[in-house]
Amino acid sequence: MRWLYKIIRRIFPAQWHGLLTALLYDLRIKPTVNRKVKTPFSKGIIVLSADFEMAWAFRYSKTKGKIAEEMGLRERENVPKLLTLFEKYQIPITWATVGHLFLDSCSKGQGLNAHPMMPRHSFFENSNWSFSSGDWYQHDPCSNYKDAPAWYAPDLIDQIIQSPVDHELGCHTFSHIDCTDRNCSSQLLNVELTACIELASKKGIQLKSMVFPGGTNGNYSTLKELGFTNYRKATNYHIDIPFINDDGLVQIPSSHNLDRSNQNWSAKRYIRMANSFVKKASKHKMVAHLWFHPSMDSWYIENVLPHILENLKKSSNNGDIEILTMGAVANKVKNISND
Repeated sequence: MRWLYKIIRRIFPAQWHGLLTALLYDLRIKPTVNRKVKTPFSKGIIVLSADFEMAWAFRYSKTKGKIAEEMGLRERENVPKLLTLFEKYQIPITWATVGHLFLDSCSKGQGLNAHPMMPRHSFFENSNWSFSSGDWYQHDPCSNYKDAPAWYAPDLIDQIIQSPVDHELGCHTFSHIDCTDRNCSSQLLNVELTACIELASKKGIQLKSMVFPGGTNGNYSTLKELGFTNYRKATNYHIDIPFINDDGLVQIPSSHNLDRSNQNWSAKRYIRMANSFVKKASKHKMVAHLWFHPSMDSWYIENVLPHILENLKKSSNNGDIEILTMGAVANKVKNISND
């Protein structure tokens, strides 16, 4: 279980963490499986989701704040490559999209602040971000997607919509906020999500799936009120089943981040690790949710991801698994609960 793994990591020196992780995978202890529940599914389910956020995700990052635009531009470069791969293997994913990326442009309002009608985040700090001074939108270039391509992405969103693969566009808030009850009021989240809903509707999209930025889950009742059906959240197990929470939303387990780590692992090891989630999801007829940031390392995109997708396609063709978007999983869970 994840809590035990965290305790073990605290005991061992940091330089041993990579070896510990590799050992747990080699011993097939990871990924962990929730054996306490009975699955309602006839086969394993694989979900893929992308935190599509560009520079917005990194501007208050404790580790990457100084390279926010660089990360946004890397994401812009990677998205077309990713779309080509998903098209090649016919794999649909959920693109959890920051709402500001829908904009072609924006400009300063009264008081020379960006988006003056949007409520502001109070100062806060969490494990990943620190916002302690200035205006929440102080990094917004108030420009357009051609002159400031790290902050806007209507062209990339159009590419996703026009893809022959039936991708889902989900939500990642308008400005990549901390959504926890501690740091976010229901009013702030309501306005953020309403802005996303309105922008998506202009492109004929109805948002149903939510990925909380940085795993800052909270304010579930607001999601329900605005018509969302599901969200992603890590549980105590990597392989698990979704459930309907007290607000009537489907919680879809989060399993594994697809990207290159700071460990000096080979491409084969990354491929084996990812494939182990597919294998266990198939064996136990449960859900494995593989997620990533489109700003992921280009080496991983070129040397690892194609092999993972190839295995997914093969497993799907063999009838071992089905590959669903977050919205499709939520619909399946709701239908099962109504039977």
